[in-house]
Amino acid sequence: MLKKKMLFVYNPMAGKEQIKNKLSDILQTFSEAGFIITIVSTEQKGDARKIIEEYGADYEYVVCSGGDGTMNEAAAGLMQLEKRPVCGYIPAGTVNDFASSLKIPKLMKRAAKLITEGTIFHCDLGGFNQDYFTYVAGFGAFTEVSYQTPQEWKNALGKVAYFAEAIKHVSEIKPHHMRIVYDNDEVIEGEFILGLISNSVSVAGYRAYEKKNIKMDDGLFEVMLIRELKNPLEIQMVLNALMTKRLDAEQIVRFRSQKIHIVAEDEVQWTLDGEDGGFCKEVRMQNYQRALPIICAQEAIAKVSMQPL
Repeated sequence: MLKKKMLFVYNPMAGKEQIKNKLSDILQTFSEAGFIITIVSTEQKGDARKIIEEYGADYEYVVCSGGDGTMNEAAAGLMQLEKRPVCGYIPAGTVNDFASSLKIPKLMKRAAKLITEGTIFHCDLGGFNQDYFTYVAGFGAFTEVSYQTPQEWKNALGKVAYFAEAIKHVSEIKPHHMRIVYDNDEVIEGEFILGLISNSVSVAGYRAYEKKNIKMDDGLFEVMLIRELKNPLEIQMVLNALMTKRLDAEQIVRFRSQKIHIVAEDEVQWTLDGEDGGFCKEVRMQNYQRALPIICAQEAIAKVSMQPL
């Protein structure tokens, strides 16, 4: 049997450091499937990207294990390679939105088994100035406000509680005046307290678009913006829209686009896949269609792909 070369990069600190107890099972799964494995552990932020940029071209498969931030770094590293190896992902973080959208198993051994048996899906990838994101770039309520979500909210509503609690604290959220230009020179201008530019059915564990027939290889971002909320009625309308997932409040702006150009009057703090994306007054985003070859279950691809199987 012809052996396949795999670069396995993992973050030992992701989540609750659970990979330390699963590493032997994961490697055995890969070995039994005929892989020759090179194992590298990250030590600090940015390591996964650097390792894959430097060594990834020598391998047929590049597999990463960690949270969404580790997956983000792996994708960014792969984007620097002229010929991209097949990517595998073993989620080990606390939320794992990207894995959730692609229905990659949360159990690490099952995720490893999927890498040996699954189907390659060519997934869109987002460009953000000189950086990249796999599933979401965001600003506003979730990056600039500190708040506590009551446990009873979490129990009753799940991750939507985080959205609801953030909106409840709008007095602490600084609105940003922005001019947003997207495909066909459409322009939106105003004061915004939140923005999510995503290629995912799940953001912060909140499955906002699960009934919207979102495709992750159509070359389009899903964009949701929330305008400044000026009174309790507007706050309640947005809360209701988020909790019912109808997203039909007047203060919520939604559209799809392949390219987005945002200019703000002040420095805006961004997050990329849940990690710090820095402060920017001007942002250019581009959807790189089908840029990331990643292994998923065939039944998951049937739901998130516009391509016939």
